[in-house]
Amino acid sequence: MNQTRFGYRGFVIIPMAAFDGGLYAAMTIICDDRGQQRASGVLGHFNSAEEASAFALTAGKNEVDHRLWHPAAA
Repeated sequence: MNQTRFGYRGFVIIPMAAFDGGLYAAMTIICDDRGQQRASGVLGHFNSAEEASAFALTAGKNEVDHRLWHPAAA
């Protein structure tokens, strides 16, 4: 699976959409500058892969922002 990567505030966000029972499940992977990766669980289900990916990207950006404001949570 070839996923698009987005750089955001020093992190790399990989939004994903997986077909799941007639809908698309949104998930995201966030990579930091040390090479550590953290994957979300399923963030929600959507009618299209584009909707799921867009939601996953937004969720990933929100997670990065949260980590930058609350570094102990990372």
